Amino acid sequence: MNRTWRRILLAILVLAGSSLTMTGPTAGHAAPGSAAPKEAVTVYLHTSALLEGPEYTLGQVASVYSSDPASSQALGQLPLGPTPGRPTLLPARMIRERIAAAAGGAVVIGGRVTILPAKAIPEDQRWFYTALLAFVEAQDTYKEGRIEIELLSSPLLLEGLGDAAAEERGMASGWEDRILFESNRSPYSSGFRSTLSSNMIPAGTMQITYRVLAPAGEGLSGQRAAGRRMLEGSFRIWVHHFLPVARAAVDIPANHDLSREVMIFSEEDVSLLQSSFVVQGEEIDGYKTVSSLRQGERVEGQRLQRVLAVRAGDRVMITVIHPGLRVSLPGRAFRSGSVGDIIDVRPEATTKRFQARITSKGEVLVESD
Repeated sequence: MNRTWRRILLAILVLAGSSLTMTGPTAGHAAPGSAAPKEAVTVYLHTSALLEGPEYTLGQVASVYSSDPASSQALGQLPLGPTPGRPTLLPARMIRERIAAAAGGAVVIGGRVTILPAKAIPEDQRWFYTALLAFVEAQDTYKEGRIEIELLSSPLLLEGLGDAAAEERGMASGWEDRILFESNRSPYSSGFRSTLSSNMIPAGTMQITYRVLAPAGEGLSGQRAAGRRMLEGSFRIWVHHFLPVARAAVDIPANHDLSREVMIFSEEDVSLLQSSFVVQGEEIDGYKTVSSLRQGERVEGQRLQRVLAVRAGDRVMITVIHPGLRVSLPGRAFRSGSVGDIIDVRPEATTKRFQARITSKGEVLVESD
């Protein structure tokens, strides 16, 4: 932090010193006579799970730990729903919501779980689907929705390679790290969709090329075995991406400020959508409607417009947050922007510019370490 900010914050600290509240050595402990803290439950999500049967439970996709074995066993039997019919990436959010309804104090650790339905995938192909789901997961920056994979064309390596390559078909395990996938965005592919904040997420038809690498001494003989490719080809998949998408909770007139109060969210397969959409959790402050929306209509990006909360040259109130302190002082903006944008500002008392985030009309925030 520069000297000007240090002087400002030091002055505020001196003035506020008399009102600071110190926490005693017993902070965080239960007061005499109060109820004992609830039993801690920790749930560790597995990276992958092979599911059999029509339904599945929490214990099949996670490990549950508690000081009470009976509680762990009961939570492990928590039903999570029908077993997916396709290879699936199960979002941690969905599991957390189900657990919260049954055991609100449980801590859930982990990300998406790779789900392989045993009935739908032959044993010697599971390595391939595990690697494919990991590839699709890497393309997704949002990391929240449920993703299901549907093969539109089958790779050669899953169809049979003939007698000459029979010895190379024993790929039941250990091959996830030997296959390389690539997917280029092309005019013939609809493999990505855009959210309101312009995040591109995998959804729709995706053309994928693959290369399976053979380590030296395995599968092929002579020079061909010395680290060369074993197999290569391409195939097409459909990425079904299910996300909580916004719809109008009431009739919304044109030129109306968008807010969470006028929206409801329902899970939808965004691979079927052709325009940008609003996903739950996205920043919507600073948007207004350019046309009216009827109750139940999807809130599409093309029907929204950003509203400037600050214009270049405007006077703004700059709030500076430093650990333990909060300071507000007048200043001026040097760039226009909407809520959430980062702009340059300068406090009136200095000549130094700072980057600040617009929090509301005429107000910006500077966070200092």
